[in-house]
Amino acid sequence: MTQSCAGIKNTAYLPVRSMGLTLPELLVTLAVTSIMTLTALDFLPQFIQSNRMAGEVNRFLGVLQLARSEAVKQGRRIVLCPQTDHGVCADDADWENGWLLFASENRERAADEPLILADPPLAEFINMRSGNQRKRIVYQADGSSGGTNSSFTFCDRRGLAKPRVICLSNTGRPRTMLTRCDGSPIECP
Repeated sequence: MTQSCAGIKNTAYLPVRSMGLTLPELLVTLAVTSIMTLTALDFLPQFIQSNRMAGEVNRFLGVLQLARSEAVKQGRRIVLCPQTDHGVCADDADWENGWLLFASENRERAADEPLILADPPLAEFINMRSGNQRKRIVYQADGSSGGTNSSFTFCDRRGLAKPRVICLSNTGRPRTMLTRCDGSPIECP
């Protein structure tokens, strides 16, 4: 018995088309990828620190808005102050160690007064100081923050991120700026 192979093609001898890269194409691709990676690595620390700075500014903005709303909601004074390592209000205008938020009529926190919020320190290499050496922000029951207008300057000690300022009006409304509240450039120590 013989079988006919008339309709069957033998594919073992047909040329196969390769879909890979040639060595020169691969080398060019690796060179371009390397250059792009090295360029991105130069900007990565600035990008990370800039995002940290924005996060810290937004965190403090949220606390200012929380303090204002708590003052109106509770119908009493709410105090925001920089904290020390021991969880008490600091006696300076350096807010780097975080802050405390509590209700008080005398601007100081008594041991029996509960905290509304105790925030942790700022991210690494970021510091924040209040203008006019302001050590307390007191929101009144109507939502205003009495005293003078305030500013809070955020600076990156390494200079990787642009400094930012939060301006707080007497009405209690904060706003962010890339300049000082009066429009002059921000100077970081």
